[in-house]
Amino acid sequence: MNQKTIFSGKRLYAILLAGVLTMGLSLASEAQVSYGFKLGAGAACQSDLLQIANNCDVRFSPSVGFITKYQLTEGFALKSGLEYQQKGRSFTENNVDVTNKLQYLTLPVKAEFSAGEKAGFKKGQRLYFAAGPYLSYMLDAEGKLDGVAFNLNSDTKDFDAGIGLELGMEFPVFNQKALQVGLNYDMGLVEVYKTEADLHNKMASISLGLLF
Repeated sequence: MNQKTIFSGKRLYAILLAGVLTMGLSLASEAQVSYGFKLGAGAACQSDLLQIANNCDVRFSPSVGFITKYQLTEGFALKSGLEYQQKGRSFTENNVDVTNKLQYLTLPVKAEFSAGEKAGFKKGQRLYFAAGPYLSYMLDAEGKLDGVAFNLNSDTKDFDAGIGLELGMEFPVFNQKALQVGLNYDMGLVEVYKTEADLHNKMASISLGLLF
């Protein structure tokens, strides 16, 4: 990939990030805004487009990031933020252990729908479902063959994009703060590698978020 293409990709990411921040400032004047952080752990793999998972190449996938939530109505909110995520795959081929670790900075934008007391939940508890697109910028890509590391940056694309889903419960804690426990699934829609066709990132995880 030439420098002009890389510059264009970074510029696109910066424009989208600026757009989300501008949208956030606009919504902040009309919505109840919460901020917080999120920790996650799960399993990542790479498989064909729209395939849920490939059970043969799952690897551990941690994530950590910041959350901004705009509560527009009692049952509807918009969530965004920035997350560090590890994705990739791990498998054995011809008696050789292969691991690809891809590190991303991810910008998600999700619509969150929730149900509280009207649905029978008590003490401020809420059941929520969130869905929306994400855009990820590649920070680093590393491969290992039987434990020997090699660089994958020249073989991987700078950007990933896809759809993120989240289902969870929210609990009030510590005087006006909220704890969110969620099940997450990300489905990539962009091919990860330049030389291998039809391999897309997939990640399922459990997350814990604290909103202030």
